[in-house]
Amino acid sequence: MKYLINFFLVVFLLLPMSVSEGVGVSVRPTAQLPQVVVRENFIQQATNCIKNAMEEAGETRRYTVEPMIVPAGLRLPEGKITYAGSIPNGIRFAKGTQINLDVLVNGRKYTTVKCSMRIRIYDNMVVAVKQLRQDQVLTVADVRLEEREDKGANFVYYTDVNDVIGKVPIKGIGQGQVINNHIIQYPICLRRGDRVSINANINGIVVSTEGIAMENGRKERYISVKNLNSGRVIKAKVIDDKNVEVAA
Repeated sequence: MKYLINFFLVVFLLLPMSVSEGVGVSVRPTAQLPQVVVRENFIQQATNCIKNAMEEAGETRRYTVEPMIVPAGLRLPEGKITYAGSIPNGIRFAKGTQINLDVLVNGRKYTTVKCSMRIRIYDNMVVAVKQLRQDQVLTVADVRLEEREDKGANFVYYTDVNDVIGKVPIKGIGQGQVINNHIIQYPICLRRGDRVSINANINGIVVSTEGIAMENGRKERYISVKNLNSGRVIKAKVIDDKNVEVAA
């Protein structure tokens, strides 16, 4: 028994991987199921489903679609063949996106075919023209736009060079590297001991008082600020080199 199990395991492992993708495999009709849908048809239907989903989402970036796992074909009875596609888990860029194709014969569902497609999407991203040093203030000469693949990483890339000009790298950035919000930040604009105006917006009325920065600060970051009138130390958002803001 153990010999038979090992034999069948070896046979299974030696099967060509192309079988799962339908490459080199033909599905022939039978007397009961005289119609055959080939793999290329499934690929086209899945691609159309993705195209419709992209258009509905308002996606305008360039993208490509390639099959990963698609059935070799399908036998069907006589009748008019139509399809209804869906994407149950949503589109996953650079990874496998599952497309469910309901195959209908004369308007009635016959079966559901599952296809796995890889979608690559591209955008013009801001990249470093050269090696950039930590805390180097970025200028127009340091960056440019290049088309790159959006791999769905957990950060925000930039599509306008003006969004990075004046900011500084948190660490060194390599030549050609895509610049994202995790590796650049605003430069320090407030130093510990600087006098600031502490502002609060109360029902549309801005109330201000004097304060002192208790630590260095960057635009849009929160720092500790001492209210000179009350003596209290509070957290405030840095607006610029002279102003901070607190919630009302």
